[in-house]
Amino acid sequence: MFGFPELKTSSSRANVSTGSLAKYVDPQQPPSKKKPYSVILNQPFNHTVQLQLPEALYDSIWSDVADKLPSVQYSRVIMPLSTLLEGEFFNLYIKTGNILMLSEGRPGIDDKYSLKDGVLRLDLAKEIYERCGLVGKVIQGGGRKHVKSRYAVEINLRLPSMLHGKKGFERIVWAFKNVLNSSRTWLFHDFEAALDSKVERPIAKHYPVTHICSPHLATSQAVLVPNLAHPHCTSSHDEFEHWSLETYEWLSLVAGGSPRVLREDTVDPFLSRYQVPDANAEKSLNLVTLTWVGLIPASWIRALFMLLSAKFPRLESHVGVHCFFALSDYAFKTASNSEMGGYTILCLADDPDSNGADADIVETQASKTTSHLESCYILWELMA
Repeated sequence: MFGFPELKTSSSRANVSTGSLAKYVDPQQPPSKKKPYSVILNQPFNHTVQLQLPEALYDSIWSDVADKLPSVQYSRVIMPLSTLLEGEFFNLYIKTGNILMLSEGRPGIDDKYSLKDGVLRLDLAKEIYERCGLVGKVIQGGGRKHVKSRYAVEINLRLPSMLHGKKGFERIVWAFKNVLNSSRTWLFHDFEAALDSKVERPIAKHYPVTHICSPHLATSQAVLVPNLAHPHCTSSHDEFEHWSLETYEWLSLVAGGSPRVLREDTVDPFLSRYQVPDANAEKSLNLVTLTWVGLIPASWIRALFMLLSAKFPRLESHVGVHCFFALSDYAFKTASNSEMGGYTILCLADDPDSNGADADIVETQASKTTSHLESCYILWELMA
């Protein structure tokens, strides 16, 4: 009657899954194929990591975690793409070493480069791609109209054929010196820099500006906490989806320092009608949020998660009934097509009142399976 416009479904979505935490993880052989570790490793270029946990749990475990957690640093450097293929930089960093590099640029608009595990990815406009003479694949635009075609070129620089004098390699050198020859600002991380910090590395010739990622600590006093006991296999799919959305919204408000989650909040309901779901005003909690910002590799985030999981106590400990931590990570967008933009892992301790609760493996558009759950995690994967 009123001619309301049709609702358009957002292209962004979140996949939610749950599972049990391993009781022991060998630090010498960290897992890589099982969730949540596989999700952590599949996101190599990260700009922000946030850790949220109760203040009592922070006081109990963080000093031990911080002593064992390696420091992470990155550099900002200006240099052309051809530098990657020259002398000691090519031999030490790419052929025998291990580095992460990410160039400036807006995905889908500007030419953007990234390097991981010796594989160089070039995101190029069509006219630049045709001038380079390199072999690549067209980037799917998602059916959008009036969008110029872009191409992705991936070059594995660790292949035996990638040597000076080889015909294919010399073609790459020519393209970098004659077409892709402008200097770019890069974010640079060397995985082996801490092992021989006294030795001058090849990157020093380009006068990098080095930054150490130190955590920023923020404390929220008297925070209302929702019911974090998620619905189990006896509950409906809609009930779990509703719980997961409410819980993720609460975690996001806490991470952003919103006063809406505080016990003493008295905002006019005309301005905000948000209420913490199933919250008990008599049981508020002090929460600590630690934030790291920079070029943060996935291996460091996995090490942080493993240390926290190893120190994670059970509910019957002195920390109290609210025993949890949430680890959130947000990634640099490196390609114009859709990819994972971040994730949040909420870890919960054992609940002595749960009678053998089961874990639900839930995709928002998939079926549900169950498995026995002790200490568990809930994983939100944010798809851009």
